[in-house]
Amino acid sequence: MEKQIKSSKVSIVIPTHNRKDDLIECLVSVMSLDYPEYEVIVIDNASTDGTYKVVKKKFPQVKIITNKENSGVTGGRNIGLKNADDRSEYILFLDHDIVFNENLLSELLEVIMSNSKIGIVTPKIYYYSHKNVIWSTGTSINLLSGKVSFNGGNEVDHGQFDEIKDVQVAPAVILVRKEVIEKIGGFDGIYFATYEDTDFCFRARKSGYRVVYVPRAKAYHKIPLDWSESMNRLLSRIYYIGRNRLIFMRKHSKYFTLFLIFLPVYFFYYAWFSLWFRKVNEIRNFCKGTMSGLLFAIKNGG
Repeated sequence: MEKQIKSSKVSIVIPTHNRKDDLIECLVSVMSLDYPEYEVIVIDNASTDGTYKVVKKKFPQVKIITNKENSGVTGGRNIGLKNADDRSEYILFLDHDIVFNENLLSELLEVIMSNSKIGIVTPKIYYYSHKNVIWSTGTSINLLSGKVSFNGGNEVDHGQFDEIKDVQVAPAVILVRKEVIEKIGGFDGIYFATYEDTDFCFRARKSGYRVVYVPRAKAYHKIPLDWSESMNRLLSRIYYIGRNRLIFMRKHSKYFTLFLIFLPVYFFYYAWFSLWFRKVNEIRNFCKGTMSGLLFAIKNGG
């Protein structure tokens, strides 16, 4: 297995937008990996914080591509795919606010290479600020209500999630067989950000590939654990949450008509938090996102 792993090249793709300091820390992790055969591609989505110059200076070995406009997570990842080395057999997609242990890639590769049906693997991901508290061991979505769940989320790690297992969705850190991408395509650009990982993993699973959680691979995500900070982050993305949930459910749920019953529940849920945090404009953004998602559903047979 060791010889097989070391003979396979990996392209690491990292989209970023105005998160220079987080990206630099992520790249330090990447450069510390104990696996030798990889290239790094950063897609700078029209950053205005000097990202390009800093990356070129500190990491001259990194291939950095600059966009004139912010193409989002999906656009950035797809641009990275187009610029990946043709010899790469695997693609590792990273969020720019991720750091990890030096054995992350080796551990992920060992599992994905163990079975040709495993198309995607993801690590155990902790909160960066609380390195013993789990953020995710894979995620899932209820195809009736549209509710997203983080497996193991907010639990202190006592080894209760130390078994390799199949999951619905791999978030934030996603190692993919290149053949999966050749079969199902890249990330659906309609999402821009949020639900793009969910859609991608569902498409892969529908094509017969497994999505697997690997506990020995560990990463740390700069996501707030504090409740108020977490809710403020959620509200800042509320347009895409409202919009993309509808798009995802239209594409993947046979219960889509029943799911529409839950829309008023989501409206009152997010409206309450918007009022609580005195961000009334986010109610409008959620409604705009919901209307955009409904228009997509109507055009696509909803």
